[in-house]
Amino acid sequence: AARPWEVVGTDDTATFSLTEPPYGSRVAGTITVGGHIAGVDESIRVTARQLHGVVGGYCCLPAGASAPWSVPLRLTGTQPGPVTVVASTGGHLAVVERFTVTGVRSG
Repeated sequence: AARPWEVVGTDDTATFSLTEPPYGSRVAGTITVGGHIAGVDESIRVTARQLHGVVGGYCCLPAGASAPWSVPLRLTGTQPGPVTVVASTGGHLAVVERFTVTGVRSG
């Protein structure tokens, strides 16, 4: 109800993090996106976005317990500039319950 809103960063925790690709790195083609998750019956969705729209998506990686996670994410239609990579979990109480982001560069 309070839209629009802006995310300016995340405070990754031991329960959900996004550590790959590293913040600020250059990306192209298919990249590995990953981090760490703790929880039960989780499902991780990954999306990459630029100002003109979605440039990559992966759904859905089953996850749980305390473990590293990673998925291949194919980037298509990227333009030179910033890419926001978002990993989210949800589905129990809301569509998105937890999320983590990182910023990388294309081109």
